[in-house]
Amino acid sequence: MRYSTPQCYRSRVVTTPTTFKWMLWASTQGTSSLHDEFIAGEFRVRLMGNILELTFEGSGVCSPESARSLAESYVETLSRLIVAPLSLISEADFLARTAPPFGGRMADSSARWQDRDRARRAVREARNELLQAADSWLRRCYDYLQNAVEHRINPSPSGERTAYHDVYMAMEVLIERFGSDKAAVAALGQSVKDAKRLANSERHIKKKKGPTPPPPGDPIALATQAIRAYERHLIGRDAIVSAPSRAPQRDSPAASP
Repeated sequence: MRYSTPQCYRSRVVTTPTTFKWMLWASTQGTSSLHDEFIAGEFRVRLMGNILELTFEGSGVCSPESARSLAESYVETLSRLIVAPLSLISEADFLARTAPPFGGRMADSSARWQDRDRARRAVREARNELLQAADSWLRRCYDYLQNAVEHRINPSPSGERTAYHDVYMAMEVLIERFGSDKAAVAALGQSVKDAKRLANSERHIKKKKGPTPPPPGDPIALATQAIRAYERHLIGRDAIVSAPSRAPQRDSPAASP
């Protein structure tokens, strides 16, 4: 389901907090494998297992109804892709449902959720469906970053594809977006260059014979920092949900094998 840009109003003041939090209730399936973070409109969406947080990061103020609408749209999409019912409930409702001695328990994540690849694909597809009208470079960066995290947790047996390859490609997307390394660094900071350099060094080290110490730093952390800087760049230009100014030269990366 495509999410429409929330209507934010500068003319009135709301006293509600800028962060909204819900719980996901899954009666037949666990949620521990569901993790993601991305920008949708002017909200930052954080999915952390059975916790969903939306933080408004745009200018002005935004009504709680807009946050709720986005949360419901996202959970509806995720539920459809997982092929399992997910409900958006408040923390109070969650505590009431799980409180002993009469409270029920959510399904054990190990009981029905044995296919991590299925969870990863559902998270990716839900994000891309929600952001289908968003900046295409940002969507590609999200895909590569998700691949990098997955490859770090579950390395490829052949070693042909690693987290370092994914980090390198994500930084190449940002550099392509701005036209050069220099322009990308000027817009987003040194983390773009550092993440690409460290990832590239590690890729070459893997090809060398004999032990070679890895370069210092964490390429995934640096890549995340660069992508967050690009999110802020887009929010500042009100371009998160608008089409990019020029078409990207490559398609979005395919799902990680």
